[in-house]
Amino acid sequence: MSEEPKQESSFERLLDKSLQHIETRWEYYSLTATEKISGAASAFAGMLIIIVFALVILFFLSIGFAVWLGDYLDNRAGGFVLAGLIFVPVAAIAYHFIPPLVRSKIIHNMLQDETTEDENTRG
Repeated sequence: MSEEPKQESSFERLLDKSLQHIETRWEYYSLTATEKISGAASAFAGMLIIIVFALVILFFLSIGFAVWLGDYLDNRAGGFVLAGLIFVPVAAIAYHFIPPLVRSKIIHNMLQDETTEDENTRG
């Protein structure tokens, strides 16, 4: 009869340890996900700042080029139209090549995080 409480306490200890293990795993996965999301957000914010400054510079350069071209052609509106038409092929090329580059960069960052984690758990 004395073995029944002992078995019950062993089962309770096993259950407690299992629940602690599951809780620890859950916290680990949520921390890992948070770290990856924050890394992606940080990279996105950095790229966004660079893109905004590049667009502002491009805006002023295109205005200057349009005014110069308009003065050269003696028609301001024509200068702005020609300057605007230059951006059509540039936009098509950017639309075609930029998304795959961003996608590959994000995938590379995610894989880099996973290889770093694997090296840290081994060493």
